[in-house]
Amino acid sequence: MPHPRSKGSTGYPDAVKDDAHFTHENYRGIGFRWGMGLDGSETRLCEYRCLALLDDMNNWVADRPTPPKFAFAITETYQKGPGDDIYANNPVNYVKIDRVPTGDDWSPIVNALKRGDYFWTSGEVLIPSLRVEGTGSAADSDRGRRMDLPLEMVEVVWGDGQKTDRQVIPATELPAFGKHKFQIPFDATGKKWVRFAVWDSAGNGAFVQPIKLTTPQTTTAGGQR
Repeated sequence: MPHPRSKGSTGYPDAVKDDAHFTHENYRGIGFRWGMGLDGSETRLCEYRCLALLDDMNNWVADRPTPPKFAFAITETYQKGPGDDIYANNPVNYVKIDRVPTGDDWSPIVNALKRGDYFWTSGEVLIPSLRVEGTGSAADSDRGRRMDLPLEMVEVVWGDGQKTDRQVIPATELPAFGKHKFQIPFDATGKKWVRFAVWDSAGNGAFVQPIKLTTPQTTTAGGQR
């Protein structure tokens, strides 16, 4: 859904959250692009409109045998001229793939997006790797990332099927144009899904897609544009 909760999609996908087509695995999630509820008072890009819905959707399907719902970087290019730069001026998805696809076979990218093996970024922050390991009180998340502007915070966000909560770790002591690895223990007891995000001093950032925690697992994500 490219423009959730606005325009012709006002009231959606909320109105169809229990319908078969929404809970089907092929209903992947929502689009996330510039102009969707941008507010200078928010500390995260599209904090109210996009991120809140991403977390709501995953609470809706937390107890269903369906994959998590994701957020995709999207853009609209009705007309382009000399000097237009899509990469510099739009959010992007970095996907984890084993091989660069050929022109007639995009299945590596399509399948990576379906699995959630990618991260969304506005461009200033990269998350080269992600690991979620363990269960219960021994769960542990291990993330590496790169940034351009000074960071503001990193966060672990989770839901229990009813509400969303988070652990925010200030990162203002880290310099710009650097790399850093976080290893963040958290108690996964009662949590149904988890995701990780990084935000810089200007509200730019990156986040990985939600991961269900209903069964023991080790998940990795990284990628290339």
